[in-house]
Amino acid sequence: MTQSIHFEREPSSRRGGSRDILARLKLETAAEHAQIEAATRIMRPDIGLPDYREYLERSYGFYLPVEQMLERIGVWPALELDGAPRVKLPLLARDLMLLERDPSVLPICAALPQLGGGLPEAVGCAYVLEGSTLGGRVISRHVQTRLGPQVPHRFLDAYGADTGERWQAFRAALRWFAESRDIENRVIAGARQTFESFTRWLNPALD
Repeated sequence: MTQSIHFEREPSSRRGGSRDILARLKLETAAEHAQIEAATRIMRPDIGLPDYREYLERSYGFYLPVEQMLERIGVWPALELDGAPRVKLPLLARDLMLLERDPSVLPICAALPQLGGGLPEAVGCAYVLEGSTLGGRVISRHVQTRLGPQVPHRFLDAYGADTGERWQAFRAALRWFAESRDIENRVIAGARQTFESFTRWLNPALD
């Protein structure tokens, strides 16, 4: 399966939006970010193939309904970004099948982020998924070091060499989207909900 490459231009309809939404997101979701890193346990030095396979399985169970939700709410058109190359579920499915796991039989997360159908909250959710592509490359190197370069890791390297450019395009879109303090607050709420929901799903023992 070949993933099409598309470089987004910065959104054309600039509205002079927030300059500090990204700083606020980083600061105000720091605790949730730390919790999800602890919950994954994927960076342990003694990680084995069963641990990695479970991580991909849990990720699949979360990404399937969440990516569908983002599409239904219309996040990518609202940000004036092409959403097609940002869908990661097919990459997860491919990695799992290479590990001899059938994605169709995996459990799916039911306790999804409570976004209330709101677009700003959904943009906050997208922030979490897009930001994970940066950490995914770090995890990918760790997994390959521990399990060998042959281990399927397409999901972790979702954007490959285009990771930085896609992230910058998302950051630019987020800045002009968050045109008021109220929208900023709702974006942050959506991001926090997503972190919390994904953390509980990755590690059910936390419930």
